[in-house]
Amino acid sequence: MVIRDFRVYHISKKLTKPLPNAVYTLEYIEHVFLELDTEEYTGIGMGYTFNTAQAEAMKVLVEGYCRDLIGRDPSFIREHWKKAQSTMGGCGQTGLPMSAYAVVDTAMWDLIAQDAGKPLYKLLGAKTDVLPVYGSGGWLVPQEEMIKEALWFKSEGYTKYKLKLGFPDWKVDISRLTALRKAVGDDFDIMVDVNQGWNVKQTREIVPYLRDLGITYLEEPLHCQDFKGNAELAATTDIMICSGECLFTSKEIFELLRLGGADYINPDLMRCGGITEYLQVCSLAGAFHVPVTAHVLMEVSAHVMAASPTGGLLEYIPDWWNEAFTQAPKPEAGKLRLLDTPGLGVRFDHDYIERYQYRG
Repeated sequence: MVIRDFRVYHISKKLTKPLPNAVYTLEYIEHVFLELDTEEYTGIGMGYTFNTAQAEAMKVLVEGYCRDLIGRDPSFIREHWKKAQSTMGGCGQTGLPMSAYAVVDTAMWDLIAQDAGKPLYKLLGAKTDVLPVYGSGGWLVPQEEMIKEALWFKSEGYTKYKLKLGFPDWKVDISRLTALRKAVGDDFDIMVDVNQGWNVKQTREIVPYLRDLGITYLEEPLHCQDFKGNAELAATTDIMICSGECLFTSKEIFELLRLGGADYINPDLMRCGGITEYLQVCSLAGAFHVPVTAHVLMEVSAHVMAASPTGGLLEYIPDWWNEAFTQAPKPEAGKLRLLDTPGLGVRFDHDYIERYQYRG
């Protein structure tokens, strides 16, 4: 099996509505899609940003990595990882260069699994083919919109919903949560995400109010690299702290785990550097007995979650990848059943690519 050709697409899709959180507002999702060809198979990889220039830069980096792989066997994936790391030395071995390499690494794993004739999760040694999924949204939009969204997820059979916190006056957050709890009832899990918008003292002040509302999961209250602060919160509060989505590779995740900075981690497959390093991250979490919940990229992350020691929960944001695939596993009633198809089981919709392809 030898890599013969590739195609890289930058997709710029305007979201249905602006999505504000504690630190920024999203208006577009910028995809970078890759199709990587051998003689017999096509592997796919994907990445994302929320900034057009960053997506253009990612596309260029992906193209560069792919040119270096022409004529090579994707099966030697750790050799390719090592060589790619050496090319990043001058511009940084995390950040955008790593995110771009994740797109390529993912496509190579798709090729390897297709060549083996197995779904990737089975090739990796799966413990299951069905994973729990939570509905993710609840941006800092009008309260009525947020509650309507949560009730839609509940009506579709989901039992968990995550919303954003981070209004300048945190009492507004508590008021919205109180209204949401009343609307969805006590038999529905509410998860909350601050997107790194608080500090330690502020979080400790707010946590009792969250607990009174039956909330046990608090995501990214602090800056992702405030390892000390996250460790203090995890040790001194009775709410489960989740962090890790904005950290890059196993080296940064290791520091978070080593210091006890998270009760859950939610690594992002793209920021980790693709499936190769995502496996390392999940193995680390297993060694520390810390549960893993995947950050977005559900269709790909699910394969690693299904094979990881402590992984399972997936995040679903419908608008971000809606209509992007002609073939992919789809969540139903709060669960995702992986396809029994060789490789990732994901194929891009080229009508979607044509409709949203960025043209400068």
